[in-house]
Amino acid sequence: MPAATDQQRPEASETAESRGIDLVRFRAGGLTLAVEAAKVRGMRETQGSLAPRLADLLHIQESPATAAPPERLLEFAHPEGPHSLRVDEPVVHCRLPASALRPLPPLLAARQGLACIRALACVGQPPDEVLIIVLDAWRLPRLVTSADDEDPPDDGPSNPPALIRQIGD
Repeated sequence: MPAATDQQRPEASETAESRGIDLVRFRAGGLTLAVEAAKVRGMRETQGSLAPRLADLLHIQESPATAAPPERLLEFAHPEGPHSLRVDEPVVHCRLPASALRPLPPLLAARQGLACIRALACVGQPPDEVLIIVLDAWRLPRLVTSADDEDPPDDGPSNPPALIRQIGD
């Protein structure tokens, strides 16, 4: 019996484009960031939201000369419970070929404060290339309020946010 050719094997007939990762791409503090689409529950208007800005949680400094871009609220699924973060527009769903992902350089990977950064990708062609910083949504910094604490202090309902911690550490 002859060996099966690549054309006869369904997994071999997949194109490079179909072997990729679905991402939600957005901006924060002037940088292009992305998270795995499966970890995003939804997106909505930020009107009235008290959710923190991702740029603030990541300590990304924005240029004061630029006008603040429109924001969206991304809602993330997380094992510890859903949470929301404000990000800058545009927010788009995209499919990135697996070959476009690059591991972090060792010095960047060793930074404890950047545990949420998982990979880098460069998409597009010069001069329109875009560097995408791929984040792990489950390791994003999360604002912890007294409502999130297991044993909240009995200071009444007006407790300010207690601290920022790194999820997954």
